[in-house]
Amino acid sequence: MDSDKSGSRKLHVLVVSYPAQGHLNQLLHFSRAIAERGGITVTFAATSTHIHQVLQRLDGWDPQSFDIQFKELPMPMRMPNLSVGELDLQTSHTFPLHLIPLFEALEDFLNPFLDLLMGKICSESNNRVVLVYDAGMAWIQALATKYGIPAYVFIPAGAYQTLWFAYKLSGQTAPLPPVNISLKRCLPERHLEFVSRQSCLREFAKGQILNTCSAMESKFISRLREERIFCGKPVWTLGPLLPPTFFNEDPCSQTQRADRECMRWLDRQLPQSVVYVSFGTMSCFPVLQIRELAEGLERSRLAFLWVLRIPDGAHFSTEGQSDWISKCLPEGYEGRLGGRGFIAGDWVPQLEILFHKAIGGFLSHCGWNSTVESISAGVPMVAWPLHSDQFANSALIEEELKVGVQVKEWRNAEENELVSAEEVEKGLKRLMISEEGMQMRKMAQELRDEARRAVGEGGSSLKDLDSLISHSSGQFSS
Repeated sequence: MDSDKSGSRKLHVLVVSYPAQGHLNQLLHFSRAIAERGGITVTFAATSTHIHQVLQRLDGWDPQSFDIQFKELPMPMRMPNLSVGELDLQTSHTFPLHLIPLFEALEDFLNPFLDLLMGKICSESNNRVVLVYDAGMAWIQALATKYGIPAYVFIPAGAYQTLWFAYKLSGQTAPLPPVNISLKRCLPERHLEFVSRQSCLREFAKGQILNTCSAMESKFISRLREERIFCGKPVWTLGPLLPPTFFNEDPCSQTQRADRECMRWLDRQLPQSVVYVSFGTMSCFPVLQIRELAEGLERSRLAFLWVLRIPDGAHFSTEGQSDWISKCLPEGYEGRLGGRGFIAGDWVPQLEILFHKAIGGFLSHCGWNSTVESISAGVPMVAWPLHSDQFANSALIEEELKVGVQVKEWRNAEENELVSAEEVEKGLKRLMISEEGMQMRKMAQELRDEARRAVGEGGSSLKDLDSLISHSSGQFSS
């Protein structure tokens, strides 16, 4: 594709990410996809802490092999020193309240970002600059509008959740499950105010970009467009945004395997026998809930790989990890497992794990990043949503795609109600050793194959990617 319609001027896409792992990861994969099409310069901008974080956790490709520049932004001046420190192990809040000050302080990026935009990029006369910003960074739109720079919103969520959230935010009754889950249950009021401020600015963008595809959400993508959720602006669906190596017939043989003990443990397990257990990088359960989960895993008598780690803080610290884990687990727990379970106390290469032949199910919080990765690997899920988009994602998984089960009936549960060991055991067995679970696995594998075709040559996602680049180039006069 010739992205340079005006001769010598080169398209420069400046990508600005929100400082949370599920957002950083998706936007970095988006940057790779844009750069790979050729003839385009891509700059990925975030704080130095979060650039380091996303590169340390990169899974499946080498950023040095693509034309991606990394630009570090300073931490906001009013951001307090929010390394994790001592966690409240009895907290009932699953939303990462400790990160709200960081998210709010992002609005102080205005001057550093303007310096980057005007001094580093727009001053280069051969650049035709386009902005792609995370939906949580919509204050950037004000700058884009002021200086006449085309800007697009990247929404790190699916079409289903985007519809559900739009209905809820407007005060309407969402005609989609989960009907009885309120926005206040998904987001604390303080953060909901921040999200609402960002949402009001996004209507001035040139269009919206989602990490999904027609194979996963065809009717909901159509509804986004038909109901003019984005004021009639274009919607491009580019997913699943993953390293191309994972869509090979045998992805594990094509990628450079991480040399980690958890991967060596997986190699010794039977095909589709292991449950992968992870609740993302930002949330924390109280100790009582962790012990119920531990008991449920033990009682299920299934093999499992459980990621049990301190949530990310504003400064990407893992200090105190071992002591925290020892406080959480029942006494003598790991010894009783006899090698049937593996507990990882730090970040793990999730994509490699999900695509490993030993994985048969995923007990997940249903963050969109994890949801897309699990579907792409053909792995069915036990849904345990905690906050944000996760309740809507879990409804999509169970009620629409039929590739998972809920660990609990959330419609009638009290907020922060304990999930019992019995419920954990029942959900895992339902997925892993029942006829119903076998059907879900088959559905997940069929969906995986359709998603793989979407990102291949001639697929719907690749066509949308080319359409987005063409649209971006067309924003400039020759």
